[in-house]
Amino acid sequence: METLSQNLKRLRAEKGITQKALAMRLNLSAGTISNYENGVHMPDLETLCMLADFYCVSLDFLLGRSACPGMPGVIRGKYTLDRFARLLTRLSDNDKAFLVYTLLLLEKSALPEKD
Repeated sequence: METLSQNLKRLRAEKGITQKALAMRLNLSAGTISNYENGVHMPDLETLCMLADFYCVSLDFLLGRSACPGMPGVIRGKYTLDRFARLLTRLSDNDKAFLVYTLLLLEKSALPEKD
């Protein structure tokens, strides 16, 4: 998995902006962006959040803890991922087991049929 500095460099290149342009957008110096991208300094939490928001990726992806850049914020209707996660924490063990069983059935039905 990539490191934070590698991810920052790649994401900026993919977005097609310069270090100076990114620095201006985030109210930082171009030197600070360069230091982050070269692994000289580590951004503080507030800056990490700004970078993740700017690139529309999760903090885990930015830090190299996940290969998935992010997930859509809304599952369906009013159910955001955050709300869904909070609802899951309130389920009983039986309800969690049922949910896992249901997800397994959905997963099997989504698999292509074998000839």
